[in-house]
Amino acid sequence: VGIMENEAHELNIGFVSRMTRNRPWVRMKIAASLDGKTALRNGQSQWITGPNARRDGHRWRARACAILTGGGTIRDDNPQLTVRDIETTRQPLRVIADSKLETPSDPRILHGGNVLIACAIENESLAAPLRVKGAEIIVLPNPSGKVELPQLLNELAKRGINELHVEAGYKLNGSLLREGLVDELLIYLAPCFLGDGAQGMANLPELADLKNKLQLKIIDTRMVGSDLRLLARLQA
Repeated sequence: VGIMENEAHELNIGFVSRMTRNRPWVRMKIAASLDGKTALRNGQSQWITGPNARRDGHRWRARACAILTGGGTIRDDNPQLTVRDIETTRQPLRVIADSKLETPSDPRILHGGNVLIACAIENESLAAPLRVKGAEIIVLPNPSGKVELPQLLNELAKRGINELHVEAGYKLNGSLLREGLVDELLIYLAPCFLGDGAQGMANLPELADLKNKLQLKIIDTRMVGSDLRLLARLQA
C-alpha cells in the first residue's frame, strides 16, 4: 500500500539510504502558491492547494515509514499527520522536532499513539503529560540548544525507517536544507499568489552570489487536479 506506480524514483531508495548512509531518504513535501508562499503572515495555510493534491499527498505519506514535523506546526495547525484519504494497512511513525518541548499535552497528533518527540532539554514536568498520552521522548541537543537533526536521522535509521516524509514549516524546512539533510522535494504549486509578507518555503540565508544557490534537478512534473506537482532532487 502506498507504493506509486510509474513514478520517477527508485522503489528501494530508502533502504539503500539507510544501509549506506545510516539515515533515511528524506523527502520534503511543500504546498505553495506560484510565488513560493506557504502561509499568510498570520499562519493561515489551509488550504492553498486543492483536494486532489491533498489526496496525492496522503499517498506519499502512506509510502513513508515516518512523518516529521516541527513543534511550531503542531501548535499552530494542530495536524493529525495520519494517512486518511487512501486505504492503508499501517500508519507511519509521527515525529516531532520540538527543541523546548512546547508540544501541548493533548494535540490531535497524540491521539492513537505512535509518536516520537525529539527535544533538546531534560524537563520531566513537560515530558510527563506527553508520555501519559503515549509519546516517546528522546533528548538530542546540539550546541545551539536545538534538536541535533543529523543525530535524529541516525536514530530513525536505527529504528528501521527507510523513508522520512517531512511536512513542516519554513523554519524546520530551512534547518534541514541548510544542514544538507534533504534528498528530495515534493512541491505542489497552486495557481495563485499570496503576495508580500506571506511565509516562504524555507528559512534560508540571503545569497550574495548566484554560484551559491541551492541547485535542484527536476525529475518529474505533472498536474494533480488544478495544481502543478514537482519532484526534484538536491544536487551535490
